[in-house]
Amino acid sequence: MKNTSLSPHSKKVLALLAKSARPLTAYDILDKLHKSGIKAPPTVYRALEALIAHGLVHRIESLGAFVACHHHKEDHAAAAQFAVCRSCGEVAEILDRRLTTLISDIGKHMKFRIEREMLEVLGLCKNCDKKAA
Repeated sequence: MKNTSLSPHSKKVLALLAKSARPLTAYDILDKLHKSGIKAPPTVYRALEALIAHGLVHRIESLGAFVACHHHKEDHAAAAQFAVCRSCGEVAEILDRRLTTLISDIGKHMKFRIEREMLEVLGLCKNCDKKAA
């Protein structure tokens, strides 16, 4: 989906998330975009819902925060896999078809129709692991 078909608010939210080094909560987004005309939580949530629906943003469930999808050209809207650093909060998106295939196979074996896949692995990123050692 081209950014031109997004609302102005969605474009602002996407640009902010794309520049952010860390996942942002909806209230982080609201605070950072308040001066640019986004003044109410529902506006942020509507923009995030639209961006998620277009596969441009992911919600990191364990953090209650959002990140821009850096693999949006790939067909993976129903599958989201992330490595989340429990120390600094850094999030790395994992794009590994083997995980998606394995989860799909498990669903078939269980006779369970998977509608959305969300896999988050928690641990320490390389920098935090070095600091902890």
